[in-house]
Amino acid sequence: MSRPLRRLAFLACALALGCGGNGPYYRLDWGGADTITAAPGESVPYDIAIQRIADNLGEVRVRAASAPAGVTFGPEFSLPEGETVVNTTATLTVAPTVTTYGVNALQLVAEDPANNVTATSGIAVVILQPPEPQPDFSISVEPRQVNITPGQSVLTTVTVTRAEGFTGPLTITLETPSNTSRLTAETVTLAPDETTAKVRVGADRSLSALPYVVKFVATAEDQRAAKTGFTFNLNLT
Repeated sequence: MSRPLRRLAFLACALALGCGGNGPYYRLDWGGADTITAAPGESVPYDIAIQRIADNLGEVRVRAASAPAGVTFGPEFSLPEGETVVNTTATLTVAPTVTTYGVNALQLVAEDPANNVTATSGIAVVILQPPEPQPDFSISVEPRQVNITPGQSVLTTVTVTRAEGFTGPLTITLETPSNTSRLTAETVTLAPDETTAKVRVGADRSLSALPYVVKFVATAEDQRAAKTGFTFNLNLT
């Protein structure tokens, strides 16, 4: 794999063989990030692993059972018969025509027909609105998604692109939904000769473990603003 998996999650037992009964033991562990952030027209690689602990080792076929409109996930892959672990990189693609933004659900299904086993796992797909530039400046942020525990904070890198002739200062702030005021970012002002800044973002410990979609905003002295999307992915591990 090109990158390590962030966590193992969504343990699933065999539906037909039974867990803790007299039948053969069968368990599937899914590995991979629980949230993916992308924008319309983008393709994002996704590292995924499946580990099997079982008495019977048939072929397990894995595919996307359902996906948001305009989103594809593939290719399909399999855990070969007789093997216990598979690691692969799939690709999530958001069509350029998608206009439904925010948090969506993608469901994967693993099927072992020989043993009559089916298990599922879910991934949250965050589709960001396209950036909102001004004619003479725009803003971007890297990474566009941070994975943190409520109560923690991390650094992100905000970059502004200035068109020739624009030299005014820009103030960087965070725009959150009206019902999510406990996500924060330091307010930073970029001087006329500055284009990047490290910005610390954080989440209040009282927030639920969910993805939250917000925007970074660059505001000029005349109050014109450029915006770009950003995801707080809050989890408990």
